[in-house]
Amino acid sequence: MARAPRYQVIYDDLVLQIRSGTLAPAARLPSETDLARQYGVSRMTVRQALDLLDSDRFVVRRQGSGTFVSGHGERGRRLNRLRSFAEEIEGTGGEPSTRLIHCATTPTPADVAEALGGGHDEPAHRLTRVRLVDGSPAALQDAWIPYAVAPSLCREPLLDGSLYRTLTERFGVELRYADQSMAATLLTAEQAELLGAEPGTPALEVHRTTYGSRGETVEFTTSWTLPGFPFLLRIDAE
Repeated sequence: MARAPRYQVIYDDLVLQIRSGTLAPAARLPSETDLARQYGVSRMTVRQALDLLDSDRFVVRRQGSGTFVSGHGERGRRLNRLRSFAEEIEGTGGEPSTRLIHCATTPTPADVAEALGGGHDEPAHRLTRVRLVDGSPAALQDAWIPYAVAPSLCREPLLDGSLYRTLTERFGVELRYADQSMAATLLTAEQAELLGAEPGTPALEVHRTTYGSRGETVEFTTSWTLPGFPFLLRIDAE
């Protein structure tokens, strides 16, 4: 299993402190020099961690004053980078969980085979889950993973309920990037039942194709997210 880069370790530790309340909203973080000394790394490494915290809105930087913990109560899914559902909603005031609906190895239909870059009827794992925030359904996800990428995927529980963590840690997949498209839709009766909503409820339908380090397709997922859990995206000026 590959070790996480040092800036990621620092990021994760500071997020844990923020989420636990050890670092309260409006609290000032130690300086880059002090953090570098505390974690035994360079200031550049600390700066990378702070850049991520800033991008994910865990902190606010004030020129001449320092870096402060932000108020992070906005509920939604952050799309600043490729990550799991649980990571997308970190810091937005909710606790993620998962309800597994279906996991089986099955031949791929034509549209899925095209997205995965394989042939029709080639085996793949189909993983259907309802993703919850604070116990309330937020999104329905229907994921397809090529059999060769993770042969035993449906025979063992996901690590902490995370597909991405399982692919990375159990099967050695290095996630590189994803192509994603989004469009408005209305829930079918089956989708609505799984999400505890009324048929015809508006939702955001998202198609994501995820690629590994060799350019191979490792996942094709369609998801339906309820309006109460919008996608949150920071767009930086050039």
